[in-house]
Amino acid sequence: MAAALSPVPPQIFKEILVKYGYSVEMETEYNWTLFKNDAARPIITVPKKGDLLSISIMMEILEQLKMDNKTYFDLLNSIQN
Repeated sequence: MAAALSPVPPQIFKEILVKYGYSVEMETEYNWTLFKNDAARPIITVPKKGDLLSISIMMEILEQLKMDNKTYFDLLNSIQN
């Protein structure tokens, strides 16, 4: 059975994007702004407030990055282990 996407803490989601090749270029009280020079979508903003990031925000970012489920879960597992 395939794993289902579920909310993760904003810090974990940011770390997934960093492992995917993005770097944190700017940080405010409310958001991280990440950058990857050679990406189709080079600038990504991730909200940092709250215990969990909403599925709708996660899906929007993952779709923009065209990140497949296997890549997402491999990165998530590498962070959580």
